[in-house]
Amino acid sequence: MTIRRNFLKQLIAGGILLPSAPQFLSGKERITSPPRIPDQSDIKEIRIALIGKGGMGTADTNTALSIEGIKLVAVCDLYDARLELAKQEWGNHLFVTKDYQEILKRKDVDVVLIGTPDHWHQPIAIAAMKAGKHVYCEKPVIHKISEGKALINAQRVSGAYFQAGSQGMASLGNRKARQLVQSGIIGKINFIDGQFTGGPRHLGHYSIPEDASEKTIWWKQFIGNAPKHDFDAQRFFYWRNWKDYGTGIAGDLYVHVLASLHFIMDAIGPEKVYTTGGIRYHTDGYRDTPDIMLGYFDYPDRNNTGAFTVQLGANLIDGVSKKWGSTNFRIVGSEGTLDVEWDKVTLKTFHPLDIQCLEALNKIGQGIDTPVQNSDTEYTFVAMPDYKGGHYDHFNNFFTGIRNKTPLTADVLFGVRSAAPALLSYESYMRGEAIYWDAENLKEIKKKK
Repeated sequence: MTIRRNFLKQLIAGGILLPSAPQFLSGKERITSPPRIPDQSDIKEIRIALIGKGGMGTADTNTALSIEGIKLVAVCDLYDARLELAKQEWGNHLFVTKDYQEILKRKDVDVVLIGTPDHWHQPIAIAAMKAGKHVYCEKPVIHKISEGKALINAQRVSGAYFQAGSQGMASLGNRKARQLVQSGIIGKINFIDGQFTGGPRHLGHYSIPEDASEKTIWWKQFIGNAPKHDFDAQRFFYWRNWKDYGTGIAGDLYVHVLASLHFIMDAIGPEKVYTTGGIRYHTDGYRDTPDIMLGYFDYPDRNNTGAFTVQLGANLIDGVSKKWGSTNFRIVGSEGTLDVEWDKVTLKTFHPLDIQCLEALNKIGQGIDTPVQNSDTEYTFVAMPDYKGGHYDHFNNFFTGIRNKTPLTADVLFGVRSAAPALLSYESYMRGEAIYWDAENLKEIKKKK
């Protein structure tokens, strides 16, 4: 009965009746002022352009188009075949180009979706906001820590809406997890664990399209601000393997869990990061970033929900375990645990829990509020079968924000603060030492005494 008594005390005190929508995000510096971009609230149709038609850019576009009132008008990519494919998939009416600047000059583009390699995220996002476009940018929104403040300042000056593409944290599962954590049902949080695995690939060159060459790919533009390098189709198509263009396992995978836990815990960043790992299997020279990494992040108690350590691991050589942390991670508290998925949360407590404690919470909707009792100490919350998913929710929040001037679930400050620990993780691996971090001011600090 300990959990029930503690819970009811907080309920009476008014401490757990949280809003049903995710309007409370990290950082007291959160941007809530209306955009100074020309008013688009009365525009029935929002016109979007895609910059970077890889796998994620294509998925983002398809999700965006599933929302009412969204029209795709232009696509940019550096590879001819992808531009041809864009017209096949979305229509011959599209304007297609290899030069993103031509996209930004168009008056019929309200929003750009950025799905490029990581080293192009910040430069294109800043240019787009200066050109009067709203931005949806894939994670991580920066390639280097030093890029963060310029991106934040560009958003503040332009007034553009900016959404970071960490989709899971907008999901029903993440919203329910936040509510349960903030209610105190599982006590003070002390540990969060997320793991990623993937089947090993054969050593040697990965598959490359037969027509890939400097005639079909704008190689110089791909390099951008990265170190000069002769044409290499491996680097173009598998850029995540290379630190010059990507951010390694941490920036590709860890950032998903980091964004989710920042939202759930109302956190803004760790105070210490340490990471180890190495290239254990793919030792043939076709990557310079680890295929195994273990990252550890110490977070302070910011809102009386507990100081906690995050353990994130990735083993790209493990083809058996089938773990994918961004859609399934665990939060451990002093009174219980939460297994968090995008459409499901499993609550386990150390002592019997009265179902009234769960039914007293504010309603989020779409089935996620109805607890299914598995035992006296275990309940599950599952979204309705027709739930469209976190990816849809994230884009819907973005376009609703533009239309109605309402807060976003992952604005520019949130995006930078959730990207920073991932970049610090890779930096810690490179240095072979722990890094101490001031999350409030986004800067590295000396070890605290």
